Amino acid sequence: MKKSIYISVLATGILAANLAFATPKQAVEQVRENAGQVLKILQKANGKNDAAIVKEVEDYATPYFDLELFARLVVGEQNWQQATAAQQQVLVAEYRKLLIRTYATGLQQYKNASVNVLDRVVTRTGSKTGALAGKTVREVRARIQNEGGKPAEAVFSAYQDGNRYRAFNVVVEGSFNLMVNNRQQANEILAKGGIEALIADLKMKNGSK
Repeated sequence: MKKSIYISVLATGILAANLAFATPKQAVEQVRENAGQVLKILQKANGKNDAAIVKEVEDYATPYFDLELFARLVVGEQNWQQATAAQQQVLVAEYRKLLIRTYATGLQQYKNASVNVLDRVVTRTGSKTGALAGKTVREVRARIQNEGGKPAEAVFSAYQDGNRYRAFNVVVEGSFNLMVNNRQQANEILAKGGIEALIADLKMKNGSK
C-alpha cells in the first residue's frame, strides 16, 4: 500500500507539472518533458535538503492539481453542498497538507526512477451532474520504474480547463486510487460525525491548529 501511495504522488508531481496544452498528443509530449524536469529536482536531494526538494516539486506541480475538485470528489457532492463556504476552504487546505505530507515521505524514494509516458490517451466525458459535470477528462498513462523494483503503471486523470488540463486523481496498478482511498476513509468519519468530524480528523493527522 505504501509503495502505491508513493508512486501516486510521484506521478502527480510529474504529470501535473505543467499540463498547459490543448490536444492529447501535446499532452503526452509535455508530460514527457515535465517528467525529466521533476526527476532532475528529485536528483538534487542529498538527505539534508528534503524539505526544500519537496517544496520545489510542490511549487512546480500544485497550480495544475485541482485540490478543490479533489476534496469535493473525496467528501461527495451531497456533503460538499451541505458544507459551509468556510468548511469547504478548510477541507481544501487540509487535503493540500495531507498530500504534501505524503510527498515528503515518498518522493525521495524515487529520485532515481525513470518514467515512460505512453502515447495512448483515453478521453471520456464527465458525469451529467456533480463536480465533473460537462468536463472532458483525459487519462494519461505512464510506466514508472524505480531502481531494483518492478515497473508500475499510473493512470493520471485531468480535465480540460481552457487551454490547459488540471489534474484531480491518480490510479496505480488499477488497485490504488488516490481519490477513492481518501474517500473511503472520509466516508467512515462523515457517517459518524459529519463535516466537522472530518475536518477535526484531517487537522489531527496534519498537526494543524
